Amino acid sequence: MQRSCGEKLAPPQIRPEHGPTIERMAPGSPRNRRRRHERSARLRGAALAHAPRLLLTIAGLAALGLGSVRADVWARHSPRFALRSIQVSGAQRASEAELLALGGIQRGMNLWALDADESARGMSSHPWVRSIWVRRALPDSLHIRVEEHRPAALAVLGQLYVVDGEGVPFKRLAAADALDLPLITGISRDEAARSPDQSAARLRTALELIAAWDRTVQRPALSEVHLGDAGSRLVDLDGQVVELAAGPPEAALARLIRVRAELRQRGLSASTIHLENRVRPQWVAVQLAGRPGLDAPAK
Repeated sequence: MQRSCGEKLAPPQIRPEHGPTIERMAPGSPRNRRRRHERSARLRGAALAHAPRLLLTIAGLAALGLGSVRADVWARHSPRFALRSIQVSGAQRASEAELLALGGIQRGMNLWALDADESARGMSSHPWVRSIWVRRALPDSLHIRVEEHRPAALAVLGQLYVVDGEGVPFKRLAAADALDLPLITGISRDEAARSPDQSAARLRTALELIAAWDRTVQRPALSEVHLGDAGSRLVDLDGQVVELAAGPPEAALARLIRVRAELRQRGLSASTIHLENRVRPQWVAVQLAGRPGLDAPAK
């Protein structure tokens, strides 16, 4: 039937019998088995093609590992790596001989075989050593840099200990130490063992008092700081006792300077000066040497 030019054509109808034929094969069909065999053959061929290169790589790695082992054995016994030069810096209290003995280091030993970290751990057990750094400089040199504790005071903690600027009692005092430092008392041995952090905080409080005295009063220097529950007792090198309340010491030490100046003007000498009056902080109680005490406002 003929159609006019303006008449729309009906959409084509595709029936199932007109479509392409799709062939479905069972998984175990001969064609699938043939494809698997072809794929396996290609993989075997690729493996055989690269086998020589792979074997060469494995052989090279094995030879490299064997060579490294042989080189290590040679270096550990070679006189070329005998230790000849040792440079130690930063050690003042710890002697070089003591450090080397603790680190298991001797001149002439094989430097290649030396474990620098292990030697550093051994040397760090020296009581004066705060931190230490050890570096090998092959073939025959060793560099050791030491940071020591800086002593700031002596503390009575059952026995006499040296305290650093952080409030850490890092060693017992020995006669060879020859230290002329202020003494801190008022902390028992049991307290130090039971509460080391709290004891270190109290020691730092004493160190702050010593530093404040050095900044303001200066002379005579402090001989002892006794830490109490409500304050501190300071004793200078002339034997004068100054009682302080707990808290920042700057204002109290400024009053101390004024009281001492007034006593000198009057020709008087005090054995004890009390600056711990919390009720009337501007008043100072003075125990005159050889006389009864008196109370007077600080000017």
